[in-house]
Amino acid sequence: MTKTPSPPPRRLFLETAGLTLGAAALARAFPAAAANCGVTGAATEGPFYVANAPRLVDINILGAPGIPMRIEGTVYGGPDGRRPLPGAVVEIWHCDHEGAYHPAGNGDISAWPLESINLRGLAATDKAGHFAFASIVPGHYGVRRRHIHWKFAAPGHRPLTTQSYWEDERGGARARFDLVDREVEACRWVKFQAGPDGVVSGRFDVVLAPLG
Repeated sequence: MTKTPSPPPRRLFLETAGLTLGAAALARAFPAAAANCGVTGAATEGPFYVANAPRLVDINILGAPGIPMRIEGTVYGGPDGRRPLPGAVVEIWHCDHEGAYHPAGNGDISAWPLESINLRGLAATDKAGHFAFASIVPGHYGVRRRHIHWKFAAPGHRPLTTQSYWEDERGGARARFDLVDREVEACRWVKFQAGPDGVVSGRFDVVLAPLG
């Protein structure tokens, strides 16, 4: 018998996806890189998408081993693609450091036992369109590039399913031989840097296409 999962008390979700955002996050200028890329490109959701993931921003709820990671960004939209979108729903999932997904299947999350659910979650952007998630650096799944899966949705805009990649693997052997998502624009290659606290951080800004 399965149960609908809920995160442990210390990891209750934040309706706005901010991990100690601070005032600076509320006044971020539109990034030049996003302007050069335009609307963010789509990519397959892959075989391990599970609907109705828990609402939380620290998605390593089972404490899987690995290098701590923080990934943040801003969701933009509007006629010119430059307006931050508050309340946009951001969903994230990826494999663990050994390349395994939890669960290694799909369907609705209610079909899976609590102990099989990890490294996936969703939250809403804050009033500045900002989101942030804490997790661990994923490993390599098969022959694929290291990647993170995403879904974005906001009123008045087309929903987006996409993937982001590690900038330091761009042009490498995995990037050449990975046959999935071959047309990756520059803004989906994320530059990660290690901080003095050992956390690897990167920024992924997204532009959604308006409806109509």
